[in-house]
Amino acid sequence: MKTTLDLPDPLMRRVKIRAASEGRKLKEMIADLLEKGMEAPPAVAALPEEQLPYEIDPKTGMAKSRSLDIPGFVPPTPEEAQAMIERANEEEDLRRAGLLR
Repeated sequence: MKTTLDLPDPLMRRVKIRAASEGRKLKEMIADLLEKGMEAPPAVAALPEEQLPYEIDPKTGMAKSRSLDIPGFVPPTPEEAQAMIERANEEEDLRRAGLLR
């Protein structure tokens, strides 16, 4: 199946480097990494559905943050959200490298 994903540049660089270092095609590497991730136990499976940080939108079938329904909540701009994702990815990279605890 073909799909389009918008992934952070630093993450894609890491995946491309890993695929090249193993002599594999990028699509094979991504499929394997997704399979491994799907085999891992869900991080929030123990929570009852009403306590999950998201809900499934019945119109779209997509996950929707429960925070959006809290009065006064101002969602981040797309730029702020992207910066948060990149910062979290960088912190995870440092943590895995043993440079951050």
